[in-house]
Amino acid sequence: MSLFQNINLWAVLIAAITKVIIGSFWYSPLILGKSWMHANGFTDEDFKKGHPIWLMALLSLFFAFVAALAMATFITPQWNMISGAGMGSIISIVWISTSKANTTIFENYSLKHYLIHAGYDFCSYTAMGAILGAWH
Repeated sequence: MSLFQNINLWAVLIAAITKVIIGSFWYSPLILGKSWMHANGFTDEDFKKGHPIWLMALLSLFFAFVAALAMATFITPQWNMISGAGMGSIISIVWISTSKANTTIFENYSLKHYLIHAGYDFCSYTAMGAILGAWH
């Protein structure tokens, strides 16, 4: 039996796209983009000399797809939207946010910096889990 046998790749793709869309809004000036830039000491000029936006978007989608695919291996056909969302929130809190907390401590990031990232992870992984739990 294949690890990916019961996985709906369309659901994985939609979950990945959803994560990227949430991130696009989360880190935009509409929501927390200005606070995130300030917490990191970034300016608009920093982004002009960085990677091209199309490359960042493509890589972001790729990594979101990998994360959604990994999450989908844990979610069985008996799950639903609520249990999938619960799995996503647990993953974000127990694995991702605790790992980022460790990085925050050792790299001396501010609590504000940590909370911006942890909030995004919670929202995006909860949404991905809901999609994967609902759509088999």
